[in-house]
Amino acid sequence: MSGLFGLGIVFCVLVLGISIAVGIWGRRLTRNLADYYVAGRSVDAINNGLAMVSLSLSLTTFLGLTALIWYGFYLAIAIYAAFTAAFLIMLVVAAPYLRRHKTFTSMDFIGERYYSPRLRMLAVFIMLVVSTLYLVGNIKGIGIVFEYLLGIPAIWGVLIGGLVVTAYVTLGGMYGVTYNQTFQSIVLTIAFIVPLMVILKRLGITGWWFPPLGYGQAVPAMVEVTPYYFFPFVVHPVWYIAVFLGSAFGIIGLPHFVMRYFTVRDAKDARWSTVVCALLVGLVNTSAYAMGFAGVYYVAQTGIEIARADADKLVFILTQALTNNWLLALAVAGALAASLSTVAGLLMIMGTGLVHDLYAVIRPGMKEDRKLTLSIWTMFAVGVACTLLSIRPPEFILVTIMWAFGIAGASLGVPITMGIWWKRATREGAAASMIVGFLTSFVPYVMIEIMKMEPTAISRFFYGPLGWVKVIAWSMPLTFLTMVVVSWLTKPPPLEVKKQVDAMHGWPDYREERYHGKALPITVAVLSVLIMLFVTTLYDVFPK
Repeated sequence: MSGLFGLGIVFCVLVLGISIAVGIWGRRLTRNLADYYVAGRSVDAINNGLAMVSLSLSLTTFLGLTALIWYGFYLAIAIYAAFTAAFLIMLVVAAPYLRRHKTFTSMDFIGERYYSPRLRMLAVFIMLVVSTLYLVGNIKGIGIVFEYLLGIPAIWGVLIGGLVVTAYVTLGGMYGVTYNQTFQSIVLTIAFIVPLMVILKRLGITGWWFPPLGYGQAVPAMVEVTPYYFFPFVVHPVWYIAVFLGSAFGIIGLPHFVMRYFTVRDAKDARWSTVVCALLVGLVNTSAYAMGFAGVYYVAQTGIEIARADADKLVFILTQALTNNWLLALAVAGALAASLSTVAGLLMIMGTGLVHDLYAVIRPGMKEDRKLTLSIWTMFAVGVACTLLSIRPPEFILVTIMWAFGIAGASLGVPITMGIWWKRATREGAAASMIVGFLTSFVPYVMIEIMKMEPTAISRFFYGPLGWVKVIAWSMPLTFLTMVVVSWLTKPPPLEVKKQVDAMHGWPDYREERYHGKALPITVAVLSVLIMLFVTTLYDVFPK
């Protein structure tokens, strides 16, 4: 490990040094709030797409997804497939329309579209909860990186890593964050795929040169040594529906991700940045499955046991066992880059939301330089707080991230989606849906993950591996249904608000009949009811 220590320090210092330099450079470009919050809306599609890749993958993929593939087997296929497909849904449902709205954040969008400062503040509160969950998972990953590199206890890795990253992201605004994420996206992609190619080659797989497909050669041997790996539908089909809903609307509801669409030059760049992101995310996600597959195959062949507590270190364990210190140091540096990019984006949205969408609403008329100073200190304070929360991290990184997706999708993704596509969506409907979505997703999180309670009244619907994921199959449809019913029962939005919908879709004029029909809300309501009913069926067919 001495060779790893020296190389790892060099690689990680290089990543940190470049990141800090880019942050300082970005700070020099920042002249006003628009520069600080959305990089002056000047980011091109390639850079924005790469920045979105680093936000999307982060340590969730680098460590968390590979751990779940190794531990959860076929269930992870649904997760990475749904997550990749979610970008196509974002492309069709939200990306260009959010850019045309010309706001800074998701919370800003909700406040303007639903003509309510109170809803804007509610959205800030939900954003803080979701972002904290996301941060905790990624800061745990930073702790893992420092633990593996320096050999120090995980708690010190969390504290040192979290505080170092917090200090770094306060140096620059959105310019620094964007170009750092572009750089880090390239680093994490290379640092993940290159060691994986060597791992597959050492396992005797001739298709090692293209990991997303190359590992398929080992399938016959895999079936022989681990036949249960490919069992289909061992859990209730609603599990897969929940994963799809959580991914599709979770990505629309995640504020730090949506914020990237407000940085591009126009709606065209918003579309193309999503295409760039989807292609690279698909490449890395399929490679992550190959990494998890290699872990299962390696354990089955050698008989070496990997402790459940070490599942998130699977990438490092395989790289150390089957490659050399150079590639292991590269993997460590890639994991660090992945964590930096996501934490930077999360702190950016939290600082912006607290100051621009909360404090500025409570104290209107605040000067721009005051907002800028408050945003920087807020980011630092939030980073310190989340680092302290990460001292007791979840068992698996991906668990917390999946909860964040579900909560964001139900409480923010639903009102954003309906606000884009349905003029009749009202302030009251949005308020009701956000409250219902948050309570039906966050309360189960507290019960299951924090209080370790078993929801006995409905426990039979949450059995099996990661059975809690099916919470999303209740929460998301109920939130959509609430939005439709309450909007229909309340007064329509003002004309000025309905004009926003046509403007988001690029129409130069306004027509009342556009996006005002009954087909969409009726279809949404019917599908929501059917999904919720389906959850209660077939529970005795699948193994517990």
